[in-house]
Amino acid sequence: MDAVPDKEFPIGRSPDAARSALRKGSGWRLGWDPSRSPFVALVGGETWALELTQEEWQAFAQGVQRLQQDLEAIASQLMAEESITLEQTFPVLTLIASGSATAWGLYLQLHQGRRGEGFWPADVVPELCRAVAQFFDPAS
Repeated sequence: MDAVPDKEFPIGRSPDAARSALRKGSGWRLGWDPSRSPFVALVGGETWALELTQEEWQAFAQGVQRLQQDLEAIASQLMAEESITLEQTFPVLTLIASGSATAWGLYLQLHQGRRGEGFWPADVVPELCRAVAQFFDPAS
């Protein structure tokens, strides 16, 4: 299922308004609106959500993309039944991918300010990763 913008999310009047949106899928949601300082983004699962600052949002997106690339790079070196845990740590948050190279859950922990944590199960992560990439793809 592709991420679909949610029309109920108030869109700001910034130059990036075309890229502002709340996108939801089965077990995940992501939102970004640069006019809503200091919390410009929202990440969430089925029953939880966290607002993120611009620095946290950028670290989140970069970390998700790095984990995805790292897991793809080592997939051929792992046996099908082998499990792996990879971590991306930034000053503002930590992301941990755990599972197999082709099916992994994603854990998020915020380190500063209000703190918080969340988890997306393996069946949700591929769609979540595609949605994260769409926020940074000028063609979307």
